Amino acid sequence: MPANLPPEYFGAEKTFKQATTPQEKISALEALIATIPKHKGTDKLRGDLRRKLSKLREETTRKKKAGRGDLYTIEKQGAAQVSLVGFPNSGKSSILKTLTNASPVIADYPVSTVLPLSGMMTFEDIQFQLVDLPPIGNESTDGWVSGILRIADVLMLVIDLSKDPDSQVKLLLEQLREWKIPITNRVEGTEGKGDLIYKPVILAANKSDLSGAEDRLKELRQRYGTRYPVVSVSTIHNKGIEKLRTMVFESSHIIRVYAKEPGKEPDIDTPFTLPQGSAVLDLAELIHKDFVKNLKYSCIWGSTKFDGQRVQKDYVLHDRDVVEYHL
Repeated sequence: MPANLPPEYFGAEKTFKQATTPQEKISALEALIATIPKHKGTDKLRGDLRRKLSKLREETTRKKKAGRGDLYTIEKQGAAQVSLVGFPNSGKSSILKTLTNASPVIADYPVSTVLPLSGMMTFEDIQFQLVDLPPIGNESTDGWVSGILRIADVLMLVIDLSKDPDSQVKLLLEQLREWKIPITNRVEGTEGKGDLIYKPVILAANKSDLSGAEDRLKELRQRYGTRYPVVSVSTIHNKGIEKLRTMVFESSHIIRVYAKEPGKEPDIDTPFTLPQGSAVLDLAELIHKDFVKNLKYSCIWGSTKFDGQRVQKDYVLHDRDVVEYHL
């Protein structure tokens, strides 16, 4: 075993050993590899783990092709995947139904969601995948629920304003820490720290139409508003729904970019989506590998000083930029 492995490695190693489903093992192994410092003493360990990861991915792919896919995995679709996290009867399924085309079971009994259910949420000209999951704290489902949360791009914590919001947030965050799922925190400045991918968190304060909800919402914002965005929602009265859509987009940290051929209008119906900070060359690689090899220069409409400005390959793109490639 190489020397100087950080404490995070041993925690991630334990999580990997406890993983049960193929997707959970893949996610845990990815997190484990990210904890290993890069130096000569760790080259063999990193290589062994990467080979193990590659083998797991190949086995999972073969099972899917053979029609034996895991019931407890959700293939990513759309611009980003958002997982809904909460306790029984917090209203996760109602939010999914209001925001998407999905038809979940909505009931007063505690666990009406027993399998992952996804739906596509439209935001302007792109779509996000929302995934409803069984409530946190169910031993029979927590194993594969944690696996889905590890691969999600954004976590939406659904808080029931008819109950104590502080207790709900504390318990949910505690469970995420126990599962070693890294999340962003504005106060601690954890976003983008190290090799780990910290997941953005949205607090969806649901049932804002109920008596006493306003005071509980105020308390929630006072305690957590500086750390995470808080959106007040009522699915009954359709309040806060559009703001929640916008917050999903903002929290995903992606941009929309439109490509055009010289002398033609841009295709504004099907934007490309990329992470914030992506450059012209990143979009070229996404369009076609030959673009990277043959690219001479690009022109930008949108974020540049003037329309059609010629830019370098490393020019950082912004939301709604139009890019014209010259090969």
